Amino acid sequence: MAKTEVKTYLGYAAWLLILVGVFFAAQAAMQPRGEEISWKLVKMDGHRTGAQSITQENVNTALGVFEDDGYVAPNGVAFAEDSPVPQAAEILMEVQPQLAPLKEVVGHSARMMDNARELDMPLSNLFVDVLRQAGSKYFKVPMDFAITNYGGIRVPMPEGAITLDDIASMFPFQNYMCYVKMRGSELTRLLEQLSETEAFQAVSGVQVKVKGHKLESALIGGKPIDPQKLYNVTTIDFLLDGGDGIRIGAMAESVKLSRVLLKDVMLDYIRECEAKGIAIDSAPDGRVVMED
Repeated sequence: MAKTEVKTYLGYAAWLLILVGVFFAAQAAMQPRGEEISWKLVKMDGHRTGAQSITQENVNTALGVFEDDGYVAPNGVAFAEDSPVPQAAEILMEVQPQLAPLKEVVGHSARMMDNARELDMPLSNLFVDVLRQAGSKYFKVPMDFAITNYGGIRVPMPEGAITLDDIASMFPFQNYMCYVKMRGSELTRLLEQLSETEAFQAVSGVQVKVKGHKLESALIGGKPIDPQKLYNVTTIDFLLDGGDGIRIGAMAESVKLSRVLLKDVMLDYIRECEAKGIAIDSAPDGRVVMED
Protein backbone atom coordinates (compact mmCIF):
# COMPACT_ATOMS: atom_id res chain seq x y z
CA MET A 1 0.00 0.00 0.00
CA ALA A 2 1.36 3.44 -0.94
CA LYS A 3 2.32 5.90 1.76
CA THR A 4 -0.26 8.41 0.50
CA GLU A 5 -3.00 5.80 0.86
CA VAL A 6 -1.89 5.00 4.41
CA LYS A 7 -2.00 8.68 5.33
CA THR A 8 -5.46 8.96 3.77
CA TYR A 9 -6.80 6.00 5.77
CA LEU A 10 -5.24 7.37 8.97
CA GLY A 11 -6.89 10.69 8.28
CA TYR A 12 -10.27 9.02 7.81
CA ALA A 13 -9.78 7.05 11.03
CA ALA A 14 -8.90 10.17 12.99
CA TRP A 15 -12.01 11.97 11.72
CA LEU A 16 -14.14 8.94 12.51
CA LEU A 17 -12.85 8.88 16.11
CA ILE A 18 -13.59 12.59 16.47
CA LEU A 19 -17.14 12.14 15.15
CA VAL A 20 -17.74 9.19 17.49
CA GLY A 21 -16.49 11.24 20.42
CA VAL A 22 -18.74 14.16 19.51
CA PHE A 23 -21.72 11.77 19.18
CA PHE A 24 -21.23 10.25 22.63
CA ALA A 25 -20.60 13.67 24.22
CA ALA A 26 -23.87 14.92 22.72
CA GLN A 27 -25.71 11.83 23.95
CA ALA A 28 -24.34 12.33 27.47
CA ALA A 29 -25.35 15.98 27.43
CA MET A 30 -28.91 15.04 26.47
CA GLN A 31 -29.32 12.50 29.26
CA PRO A 32 -31.57 13.63 32.14
CA ARG A 33 -29.51 14.65 35.15
CA GLY A 34 -30.25 13.94 38.75
CA GLU A 35 -31.42 16.65 41.06
CA GLU A 36 -28.62 19.00 42.03
CA ILE A 37 -27.93 18.93 45.75
CA SER A 38 -26.74 21.89 47.77
CA TRP A 39 -26.19 22.30 51.48
CA LYS A 40 -26.83 25.18 53.78
CA LEU A 41 -26.58 25.70 57.52
CA VAL A 42 -29.98 25.97 59.22
CA LYS A 43 -30.26 27.15 62.80
CA MET A 44 -31.90 24.49 64.97
CA ASP A 45 -35.53 25.36 65.66
CA GLY A 46 -37.23 23.28 68.33
CA HIS A 47 -40.23 25.53 68.91
CA ARG A 48 -42.74 22.75 68.16
CA THR A 49 -41.19 20.23 70.48
CA GLY A 50 -38.72 22.00 72.75
CA ALA A 51 -35.91 19.81 71.36
CA GLN A 52 -32.43 20.97 72.32
CA SER A 53 -28.93 20.55 70.96
CA ILE A 54 -27.65 17.23 72.28
CA THR A 55 -24.68 16.80 74.60
CA GLN A 56 -23.55 13.78 76.58
CA GLU A 57 -25.31 15.15 79.64
CA ASN A 58 -28.77 15.78 78.20
CA VAL A 59 -29.51 12.94 75.75
CA ASN A 60 -32.49 11.70 77.80
CA THR A 61 -34.11 15.11 78.09
CA ALA A 62 -33.12 16.76 74.80
CA LEU A 63 -35.08 14.41 72.54
CA GLY A 64 -38.13 13.54 74.65
CA VAL A 65 -39.46 10.07 75.52
CA PHE A 66 -41.67 7.36 74.03
CA GLU A 67 -44.67 6.20 76.08
CA ASP A 68 -47.34 3.56 75.49
CA ASP A 69 -49.66 5.87 73.58
CA GLY A 70 -47.06 7.79 71.57
CA TYR A 71 -44.20 10.23 71.88
CA VAL A 72 -43.85 13.08 74.38
CA ALA A 73 -41.54 15.89 73.31
CA PRO A 74 -39.25 17.72 75.77
CA ASN A 75 -41.81 20.53 76.06
CA GLY A 76 -44.52 18.06 77.12
CA VAL A 77 -46.46 18.04 73.84
CA ALA A 78 -47.67 14.54 72.88
CA PHE A 79 -47.58 13.27 69.29
CA ALA A 80 -49.22 10.18 67.79
CA GLU A 81 -46.82 7.40 66.83
CA ASP A 82 -47.60 7.73 63.12
CA SER A 83 -46.72 11.44 62.90
CA PRO A 84 -43.36 12.66 61.50
CA VAL A 85 -42.11 14.08 64.80
CA PRO A 86 -41.76 10.80 66.72
CA GLN A 87 -40.39 9.10 63.61
CA ALA A 88 -37.59 11.67 63.44
CA ALA A 89 -37.01 11.47 67.20
CA GLU A 90 -36.74 7.67 67.01
CA ILE A 91 -34.03 7.88 64.35
CA LEU A 92 -32.07 10.40 66.42
CA MET A 93 -32.38 8.27 69.56
CA GLU A 94 -31.17 5.13 67.77
CA VAL A 95 -27.90 6.73 66.65
CA GLN A 96 -27.07 8.42 69.95
CA PRO A 97 -24.87 5.56 71.27
CA GLN A 98 -22.66 5.95 68.20
CA LEU A 99 -22.69 9.74 68.38
CA ALA A 100 -22.23 10.01 72.15
CA PRO A 101 -18.43 10.49 72.05
CA LEU A 102 -18.89 13.51 69.75
CA LYS A 103 -21.18 15.16 72.31
CA GLU A 104 -18.43 15.64 74.88
CA VAL A 105 -18.27 19.29 75.97
CA VAL A 106 -14.64 20.35 75.47
CA GLY A 107 -14.88 24.07 76.16
CA HIS A 108 -16.98 27.21 76.17
CA SER A 109 -17.26 30.21 73.89
CA ALA A 110 -18.07 33.70 75.13
CA ARG A 111 -20.26 34.29 72.06
CA MET A 112 -21.24 32.95 68.67
CA MET A 113 -18.55 33.61 66.07
CA ASP A 114 -19.57 33.44 62.42
CA ASN A 115 -17.56 31.58 59.78
CA ALA A 116 -18.36 34.10 57.03
CA ARG A 117 -15.70 34.39 54.34
CA GLU A 118 -15.12 38.04 55.08
CA LEU A 119 -12.21 40.19 56.10
CA ASP A 120 -11.12 40.45 59.74
CA MET A 121 -13.75 38.12 61.26
CA PRO A 122 -13.35 37.02 64.91
CA LEU A 123 -13.40 33.26 64.22
CA SER A 124 -10.92 33.29 61.34
CA ASN A 125 -8.65 35.67 63.30
CA LEU A 126 -8.80 33.36 66.31
CA PHE A 127 -8.04 30.22 64.35
CA VAL A 128 -5.12 31.58 62.33
CA ASP A 129 -3.59 33.01 65.54
CA VAL A 130 -4.00 29.60 67.19
CA LEU A 131 -2.45 27.99 64.10
CA ARG A 132 0.62 30.24 64.34
CA GLN A 133 1.04 29.45 68.05
CA ALA A 134 0.65 25.73 67.38
CA GLY A 135 3.22 25.90 64.59
CA SER A 136 5.76 27.54 66.91
CA LYS A 137 5.19 24.86 69.52
CA TYR A 138 5.19 21.86 67.18
CA PHE A 139 8.12 22.85 64.93
CA LYS A 140 10.05 24.46 67.80
CA VAL A 141 10.77 27.74 65.99
CA PRO A 142 9.03 31.11 66.44
CA MET A 143 6.56 31.56 63.59
CA ASP A 144 6.60 35.03 62.03
CA PHE A 145 3.46 34.61 59.95
CA ALA A 146 0.53 32.25 59.43
CA ILE A 147 -2.07 31.91 56.73
CA THR A 148 -5.10 29.69 56.22
CA ASN A 149 -8.17 29.92 54.00
CA TYR A 150 -11.62 31.05 55.08
CA GLY A 151 -13.23 28.10 53.31
CA GLY A 152 -11.59 25.61 55.66
CA ILE A 153 -13.85 26.78 58.51
CA ARG A 154 -17.22 25.31 57.63
CA VAL A 155 -19.60 26.27 60.46
CA PRO A 156 -19.74 28.98 63.15
CA MET A 157 -18.41 28.65 66.68
CA PRO A 158 -21.48 28.34 68.94
CA GLU A 159 -22.05 30.46 72.00
CA GLY A 160 -21.70 28.57 75.28
CA ALA A 161 -20.81 24.88 75.34
CA ILE A 162 -18.54 23.62 72.56
CA THR A 163 -18.72 19.92 71.75
CA LEU A 164 -16.37 17.66 69.82
CA ASP A 165 -19.08 17.56 67.18
CA ASP A 166 -18.84 21.33 66.77
CA ILE A 167 -15.10 21.14 66.11
CA ALA A 168 -15.42 18.15 63.76
CA SER A 169 -18.08 20.08 61.81
CA MET A 170 -15.98 23.24 61.81
CA PHE A 171 -12.92 21.48 60.34
CA PRO A 172 -14.21 18.44 58.41
CA PHE A 173 -11.35 18.27 55.90
CA GLN A 174 -8.15 16.26 56.24
CA ASN A 175 -5.98 19.38 56.15
CA TYR A 176 -2.64 19.31 57.97
CA MET A 177 -0.47 21.96 59.55
CA CYS A 178 2.87 22.60 57.87
CA TYR A 179 5.95 24.81 58.20
CA VAL A 180 7.33 26.84 55.31
CA LYS A 181 10.43 28.99 55.06
CA MET A 182 9.81 31.93 52.73
CA ARG A 183 12.10 34.67 51.50
CA GLY A 184 10.71 38.13 52.26
CA SER A 185 10.41 38.92 48.56
CA GLU A 186 8.19 35.87 48.07
CA LEU A 187 6.12 36.65 51.14
CA THR A 188 5.49 40.12 49.72
CA ARG A 189 4.50 38.55 46.41
CA LEU A 190 2.01 36.32 48.24
CA LEU A 191 0.49 39.34 50.00
CA GLU A 192 0.27 41.16 46.66
CA GLN A 193 -1.65 38.24 45.21
CA LEU A 194 -4.03 38.20 48.18
CA SER A 195 -4.54 41.95 47.80
CA GLU A 196 -5.97 41.38 44.33
CA THR A 197 -8.82 39.26 45.76
CA GLU A 198 -12.06 40.42 47.35
CA ALA A 199 -11.46 39.36 50.95
CA PHE A 200 -7.76 38.46 51.30
CA GLN A 201 -7.44 35.30 53.49
CA ALA A 202 -7.01 34.69 57.21
CA VAL A 203 -3.52 35.82 58.29
CA SER A 204 -1.62 36.23 61.55
CA GLY A 205 1.52 38.14 62.52
CA VAL A 206 1.14 40.77 59.82
CA GLN A 207 -0.40 44.23 59.48
CA VAL A 208 -1.48 44.93 55.92
CA LYS A 209 -2.91 47.93 54.11
CA VAL A 210 -4.45 47.50 50.67
CA LYS A 211 -5.87 50.22 48.45
CA GLY A 212 -7.59 49.59 45.14
CA HIS A 213 -6.53 45.93 45.38
CA LYS A 214 -2.87 46.98 45.47
CA LEU A 215 -0.63 46.24 48.44
CA GLU A 216 0.36 49.56 50.05
CA SER A 217 2.25 48.32 53.11
CA ALA A 218 2.94 45.18 55.12
CA LEU A 219 4.60 44.81 58.50
CA ILE A 220 5.81 41.60 60.11
CA GLY A 221 6.48 41.97 63.81
CA GLY A 222 5.95 45.71 63.39
CA LYS A 223 8.73 46.02 60.79
CA PRO A 224 8.68 46.26 56.99
CA ILE A 225 9.30 42.95 55.26
CA ASP A 226 12.98 42.41 54.45
CA PRO A 227 13.18 41.00 50.89
CA GLN A 228 16.27 38.91 51.72
CA LYS A 229 15.24 37.59 55.12
CA LEU A 230 13.90 34.06 55.58
CA TYR A 231 10.57 34.07 57.45
CA ASN A 232 9.02 31.16 59.35
CA VAL A 233 5.46 30.56 58.15
CA THR A 234 2.76 28.23 59.42
CA THR A 235 0.14 27.23 56.89
CA ILE A 236 -1.83 24.19 55.72
CA ASP A 237 -1.02 21.62 53.05
CA PHE A 238 -4.14 22.63 51.08
CA LEU A 239 -2.50 25.95 50.22
CA LEU A 240 0.84 24.49 49.13
CA ASP A 241 -0.14 23.66 45.57
CA GLY A 242 -3.23 25.41 44.30
CA GLY A 243 -5.87 25.35 47.03
CA ASP A 244 -8.01 28.49 46.61
CA GLY A 245 -5.58 29.50 43.85
CA ILE A 246 -2.66 29.79 46.29
CA ARG A 247 0.67 28.00 45.66
CA ILE A 248 2.82 28.65 48.70
CA GLY A 249 4.96 25.59 47.97
CA ALA A 250 6.25 27.18 44.77
CA MET A 251 7.31 30.26 46.76
CA ALA A 252 8.99 28.36 49.58
CA GLU A 253 12.66 27.79 50.30
CA SER A 254 11.69 24.66 52.24
CA VAL A 255 8.57 22.85 53.45
CA LYS A 256 8.00 20.59 56.46
CA LEU A 257 4.77 18.66 56.77
CA SER A 258 3.12 17.37 59.93
CA ARG A 259 0.38 14.87 60.67
CA VAL A 260 -1.49 17.40 62.83
CA LEU A 261 -5.03 18.03 61.59
CA LEU A 262 -6.52 21.50 61.81
CA LYS A 263 -9.37 20.28 64.00
CA ASP A 264 -6.82 18.97 66.50
CA VAL A 265 -5.02 22.34 66.50
CA MET A 266 -8.24 24.08 67.55
CA LEU A 267 -9.31 21.28 69.87
CA ASP A 268 -6.03 21.42 71.83
CA TYR A 269 -6.41 25.18 72.24
CA ILE A 270 -10.02 24.92 73.43
CA ARG A 271 -9.14 22.19 75.94
CA GLU A 272 -6.28 24.30 77.31
CA CYS A 273 -8.61 27.28 77.75
CA GLU A 274 -11.23 25.09 79.43
CA ALA A 275 -8.63 23.73 81.86
CA LYS A 276 -7.85 27.32 82.85
CA GLY A 277 -11.54 28.27 83.12
CA ILE A 278 -11.32 30.60 80.13
CA ALA A 279 -14.16 31.03 77.63
CA ILE A 280 -12.65 31.52 74.19
CA ASP A 281 -13.29 34.82 72.44
CA SER A 282 -11.95 36.95 69.62
CA ALA A 283 -12.62 40.24 67.86
CA PRO A 284 -11.76 42.16 64.69
CA ASP A 285 -8.45 43.99 65.13
CA GLY A 286 -7.73 45.67 61.81
CA ARG A 287 -4.84 43.40 60.88
CA VAL A 288 -5.83 43.74 57.24
CA VAL A 289 -7.35 46.98 55.96
CA MET A 290 -8.68 47.03 52.39
CA GLU A 291 -9.88 50.27 50.80
CA ASP A 292 -11.34 50.90 47.35
